[in-house]
Amino acid sequence: MGALIETWRGASAVARWFLGAPVMAYRMAYRSADKYEAHGYMAQSFIPLLKKCRITIETSGTPPARGAGCVVSHNESSFVDVAAFCTDVLPHIDRFGAAELYGRIPLAGRAFQKAAGHLVPRGNREGTDCLMAEIVPYLQAGDRVGWGGEGRLSGKDEVTRFKVGASLLAIRAEVPIYPVAFYGGHHIMPLGSYRARPGTAYVRFGDPIPTDGFTEDRARDLADYVQSVVTGMYADLKREAGR
Repeated sequence: MGALIETWRGASAVARWFLGAPVMAYRMAYRSADKYEAHGYMAQSFIPLLKKCRITIETSGTPPARGAGCVVSHNESSFVDVAAFCTDVLPHIDRFGAAELYGRIPLAGRAFQKAAGHLVPRGNREGTDCLMAEIVPYLQAGDRVGWGGEGRLSGKDEVTRFKVGASLLAIRAEVPIYPVAFYGGHHIMPLGSYRARPGTAYVRFGDPIPTDGFTEDRARDLADYVQSVVTGMYADLKREAGR
């Protein structure tokens, strides 16, 4: 009976979020005064989901200060991590990359434009390169840019291989990378399941990783190093959670 209740709770909460997404997009596009207010609407849209599923978010570490141009690179395993990103990471960044899947939400194009969100064309290297060229000047001007390390929801209880996108952005803009680890979402609501177990999802900001001396031909090395740092943070959170 407990599993059935948790599945109903998770399914209804996720359905409610998706049904409400066009309203969120409308508010972002037409009611927000700037990108930060648009970010606020995104965060608010996840509060009912977290509350209904009895999920709390616990954040630690020091996020980057406004004006400290950097790339914030993180892992993601579950939709719970997406919620945690919007509620606890988005307030500390100025713009972000998102899967083009979210562009299918009605009014999403205008909403993401208002929120300084960039839809990343998956499988389109030329399109991604053009997008990255557009973002680099913002980094150089002091923007904090959120860019997922894995490039997708992994669905695994581990940090999977980081792509080179975040590293290339940081190298080209000559800014540091802030590693961020998400832990717990996979156990609360695994990818592909609607069962939402009550619990805590954890977010941890790490120390900035300098990119001085890195050239584009070493972007893979940098991505692997950032992945190793996030993996260590993930392991720390897992141990602290008692798993």
